[in-house]
Amino acid sequence: MSPLILECARTRPDPGELRRLSGLCSDWDGLIKSALKRGVAPLVFWELNRACPDAVPPEALSSLEECFRRNLKRNVILASELLHLLDLLHQAGIQVIPFKGPTLAWLAYETPGLRRVTDLDLLLPERDAGRAIELLLASGYRRWLQSGDLRFFATSGQVPLLRTDGLVAVDLHWLLGFRRLNFSYFHDRLRPVDIDGRQVATFCQEDLLTYLCVHGGRHGWSSLTWICDVARLIDGFSLDWDALLSRAEEGRMSRALLLGIRLARELLGASVPHEVWKRVETDAFAGDLANLVHANLPGDRSMTTMQGARFQYDLLENMADKLSYLWDRLQPSPSDWEALRIPVSMFPVYYIARPIRLAWNCCVNPVRGDSE
Repeated sequence: MSPLILECARTRPDPGELRRLSGLCSDWDGLIKSALKRGVAPLVFWELNRACPDAVPPEALSSLEECFRRNLKRNVILASELLHLLDLLHQAGIQVIPFKGPTLAWLAYETPGLRRVTDLDLLLPERDAGRAIELLLASGYRRWLQSGDLRFFATSGQVPLLRTDGLVAVDLHWLLGFRRLNFSYFHDRLRPVDIDGRQVATFCQEDLLTYLCVHGGRHGWSSLTWICDVARLIDGFSLDWDALLSRAEEGRMSRALLLGIRLARELLGASVPHEVWKRVETDAFAGDLANLVHANLPGDRSMTTMQGARFQYDLLENMADKLSYLWDRLQPSPSDWEALRIPVSMFPVYYIARPIRLAWNCCVNPVRGDSE
């Protein structure tokens, strides 16, 4: 990966280093494409424009600025829709917690246009999932998949919906991460974030950091944006590290948390307290997984299906969690429905088709899919 992109992605880039690296860049088109792919083009513009605009070719700086402005415009649209959905669900008596998306962009970044937001994530009690889906379907949304059978979403604990104009995607969650965290886990520790002059309750910084590390780990840390999020929470807030580490240990999420912290420090120079870093260094598994992430960064490679599954497996801390993970992998998912569309009355057939598809993906077509 370009050292210039990594320097721009830091919470506090060195202006002198930005100027030096800009002077060494011979392929600005390639750098912009790489920044776009990694979701950090707005950050690259922001830092270069602030530190050394004269060191960047005008055409390249203009292109990066356009990326930033488009992203800011989209984030404002998504934030407005988020507020609308919160009102809609509240009026129906459905409790909901927004997380990631606009709440993270407004909470952790200097300006919300710096983080790419792809969808809206809402956490709600499982008992309200069906009612929330029907409410959104009646309010201009449609199912991402034609199948509405929630059994396909039991493992992921989420249902994706798309606004009929195609501009806004919403993920309704009732379970999060491999520890199956639910609404009640986060509810008592919420904190407000100001979005367009309105206070919205979201995860506290410690819970958000843990969740982001679990989420990044589940997807093999394939996006630099996710590492930026972790670095900004570490550098931008006075975290209660004792509570953070204690809750992660109780929830058997320490390895995922320590891996995310390690990547944020090694790649983006996050200011991790000395005592915390000593603990990070003692987890050999987290170190090995970090090396795998590093190995996939330079060539823009993605993990294979087998590598991704093993990566997730190695994040788990005891045999019970590992067995639960393997069992979940055998449960029918939306990707199975896309591959084999049969009447819902024949649902048990998917339990036969699922292991066959997994074997095919691992042995014949080893390109990892996140839905798997």
